[in-house]
This record gives sequence, structure tokens and C-alpha cells, in this order.
Amino acid sequence: MLGEASDMMPITLPAPSSVERNRPISSDAVRKRALQRLYRRRAAVEDLIRSLETYQRSTRLSSHPAALNALNSALRGRSR
Repeated sequence: MLGEASDMMPITLPAPSSVERNRPISSDAVRKRALQRLYRRRAAVEDLIRSLETYQRSTRLSSHPAALNALNSALRGRSR
């Protein structure tokens, strides 16, 4: 299944007006909102992974000065 009940986010909807209170919420609308939340979370996770990979590369290079010098030389050669 999707996970334990405690892992799941509750579905929050805006406060309904008096007209909307009597109208049932379609399952498609609920699914659409859940899918939108899922895509926002996925984008956030992808951003985090990209940031961590960039940080990891920068720390790896800074801990190896020879590799950093070679990279800088290659980049300077490219800009000419």
C-alpha cells in the first residue's frame, strides 16, 4: 500500500461557502490535488538531490587541489 496512516498527509480543503457545502467533492478533484502535491514534492526532492550533488562535487574538488587546478586550467582554456 502507500504507507502507514501516520505517513499520509491529511487532505485539506478551503472552507466551503454555503453553496459549496452541499456539493459533493468529486474523487477526480481529490486525486488531482493529491497529484499536484506529489509533483511539487517530487520537484523539491529533485532540487535537493541536485544541490547535494553539487555540494559533493565541490567538496571533493576542494579536497584535491590538483584536480581543482586541472579543472580551472581546462575552464580557462575553454574561455579563450
